Amino acid sequence: MIYTAVIEQTHGYRNRMKYLPESDSYVRKEGISLSYWRNVRQPYGWLRESGTPPCPHLDVILMTNKTYELGDEERVRIIGVFCRNDGDHKLVGVLPERGIDDFSQLTDGEKEDMHRLYPREDPGEGWFGHERAAEIIEEFMARKKRKTIFLVQHTESRHHVNGMIGAWGDWELTDAGMAQACEIGRRLRDEGCGRGFVMYVSDLKRALQTAEGINRTLDIEPVITDRIREVNAGAGNGKSREWFESNKKPQGNRYDPDYKPFPDGESDRELWNRLYPFYQELSSNEHDKIIVVSHGTTLSFLQSMLLGYSFRDLERIRFSGRSGCVSRLTVETDGRVWVDYLNRR
Repeated sequence: MIYTAVIEQTHGYRNRMKYLPESDSYVRKEGISLSYWRNVRQPYGWLRESGTPPCPHLDVILMTNKTYELGDEERVRIIGVFCRNDGDHKLVGVLPERGIDDFSQLTDGEKEDMHRLYPREDPGEGWFGHERAAEIIEEFMARKKRKTIFLVQHTESRHHVNGMIGAWGDWELTDAGMAQACEIGRRLRDEGCGRGFVMYVSDLKRALQTAEGINRTLDIEPVITDRIREVNAGAGNGKSREWFESNKKPQGNRYDPDYKPFPDGESDRELWNRLYPFYQELSSNEHDKIIVVSHGTTLSFLQSMLLGYSFRDLERIRFSGRSGCVSRLTVETDGRVWVDYLNRR
C-alpha cells in the first residue's frame, strides 16, 4: 500500500492551512490547527491518488520527523487509520524504508502523539491497523468511477480564414468546418460514443455548431455552458489580427501568467481560475462517459489539469491543438490517467 502524500499542514504553521487548487497555493485559515494546538509535530496532508481538495480525497498523517514545505510530496506506506463516525477518517503513513507495516509497530511515543491528537473516541471510533486502513481505501476508491473523456476542439471557423481574432468573437463555422464536425461525430460513434455519454459545449457559436455536426450522428443533448469559452481577449475579441497586433499591450520576453493583451481581457491565471471549477466537477461528478466541445487555449489548460499539471507548470509545458483536434483520455479510479491519443486531427 504505497501512495503519494501531498503535504498540507506542518507544525511550522500555527493556523490551519487551506489548499487552493486553482492557483496551486496555500492560505492561512482563521482557526489554529489541531496538531499545533495539541503539539503533534507529524506533518499532515492527503493522498494524491485519492483526489485533490476540495474534491473528495483521503487525509493522511505522516509518521516522520522530516521537515517539509507545503506542497511537497512523499511516498508513504499506509499502516493504519483513525476511524471517525463522520467518515472523515485519517490514514497513517510511514516512509517505505522504515520497514514497518502496521500501526501497532509504531513507537510508544508515536502512539502517544496520535492519541493526544484525537483523545476522544466515540463508540465505533479509534485507531486501527493496516487491514482496516486497506478497507477504508478500497471503499473510497470503489465509489469513484473510471472515466472516459473525449476533448473536441471546434472545427474550422470563419475567423480561421478571414484574418480575424476568435477569442470571444462569436464566429460561425465554415462549410468545411461543418463537414469536419459531422466526420468527427461518425468517428466518435465508431469509438463507442453515444447513449450514456454527456456532452459539455461552450456557448460560442463555433463550438455549438461543432456539437450540432457531431450530433447528427450521436444525438446527445448538449449541456451548454460559458465556463468553457475560449480565453477572453477583451477589446481584441473579433477584431482583425492586424488591429490586434498593432494595439495590444507589448509582451515581455519572459512568461508572465498575468499578462493581458488588453485591460478588459483575461490572463492565463484568470482563465485557469475560471476553468478549474469545471475540471473539479468533471473529475468528481457521477458521469463516466464525457465529451467536451470547446476551444484551443481552454482545452490546452483542461488537458494540463486532467494530466495532473499545476498552474505553475504552464511556463514550461503547453499542449497545442488545431481546429478539429480530438483527444481521448481515460481516468482510472486511483487517479492514474491514460492518454489514448492527444490532439489527433
